[in-house]
Amino acid sequence: MVDYKKIFDYMFNNIYLTPRDLMYNTKYNFCLNVNEFNQLLKYKEEKVLNKDDSRFEIPNLLSYNNQQPFFVICEELNSNLLTIQNLIEEDINQNGNLVTTRFFLDILKSRIYSEIEGTLSVEGVNTTRKRIKEIIKSEVPLKEHNDYIIKNMYEGIKFVLTKPDFNKENLHRLYQLLSDGLLEEDYQLREGDYYRYDDVEVDNYMGCPPSKIEMCMNSLFEYVNNVLHSKNSLKKFFLPHIAHYYLVYIHPYFDYNGRTARMVSFWLSILSNIDQMLFISEAIDQTKSSYYIALRNSRDSHNDMTYFLIYLFSVAVNYYNCYKNIEVIDQNLKNDGIVLTETDRAYLKKILISYNGSFIYSDFIKWIKSDMSKQAAFKILNKYVDYGILKVRKGKSNNKLYEINTSQVPYIMKRIN
Repeated sequence: MVDYKKIFDYMFNNIYLTPRDLMYNTKYNFCLNVNEFNQLLKYKEEKVLNKDDSRFEIPNLLSYNNQQPFFVICEELNSNLLTIQNLIEEDINQNGNLVTTRFFLDILKSRIYSEIEGTLSVEGVNTTRKRIKEIIKSEVPLKEHNDYIIKNMYEGIKFVLTKPDFNKENLHRLYQLLSDGLLEEDYQLREGDYYRYDDVEVDNYMGCPPSKIEMCMNSLFEYVNNVLHSKNSLKKFFLPHIAHYYLVYIHPYFDYNGRTARMVSFWLSILSNIDQMLFISEAIDQTKSSYYIALRNSRDSHNDMTYFLIYLFSVAVNYYNCYKNIEVIDQNLKNDGIVLTETDRAYLKKILISYNGSFIYSDFIKWIKSDMSKQAAFKILNKYVDYGILKVRKGKSNNKLYEINTSQVPYIMKRIN
């Protein structure tokens, strides 16, 4: 007979095993069948329902399918929390503020770039950072569909930075800004409606039935504002990411749910003064497949948000270290009379985040989501070699293999699986 308590205790104290780990990975010696896995879910759901285990955190949010959202502050999640706290403490002690404060404008720009480039790369459209900057500065007329995406994202960020209250009307306003002129007729909200009027299915998951959306969203507004007005700093730290997940779960619109959820996360980070997490959207874009896997793991585990939160805090640690590495590199080069451009830093961030050992020029092109030529890629990479940031050696077939010069990159970066 399967000991579900033993399995959960292992997950709590060691690795919070994914559904795939539990059913198909012999490394952990569990190998549950589908029925046994469902029984484990039932075990956790009973803990949530009975509220008899302090390890379970249960936000006061409504469920439309009897799967109450919850998460577990397990060892894996807690380890990431402690790492973030240590990074913050070290940063403040050394610099008097956070790296996100020092890079605030760069992070805002990168937030737009990453969201737009992520969308455009999926659509197979090559839009340069230069074009995005021109549109933001109103230096060029809007011509194409993608120009309006850029403009809407910028308007959404400007709206959020005014720190509006998080309520039904302001969320509707944000959604209007993000989707203005971009929705097909069938995806548009009806006049006077705040949410969709019909069913929707995304990635094999049904969204909240239209008749229950208002009720669920009202629970979100109430929960968010209760936390914002509380003195519980830990709940405030989790708040943007819980709201992010919940919006994806409810799926209140026909389209633009993901983008709206990520912008809400940014919005609530601002309202909660959680500045150290402002680069989450940029981090998600660079690890998009892991983002979707984390969402699926949480959904397949009946709204166990632990998987989603572990992913987000892992990429947060990585991006915090990434920006600190950029800062160190930038200062070292300035001491030698070399100034990195904004584009130099953007490409370097992509390398630091994506790096998993030796790479070639085509890997770099894939990481930056570009169609640049081989020669252009070599020109950029060889410049980093000249700066001492990268090292190069000959590989098979005389390919140039590039590696990060770890002596110039002091903060450890981990590969996000």
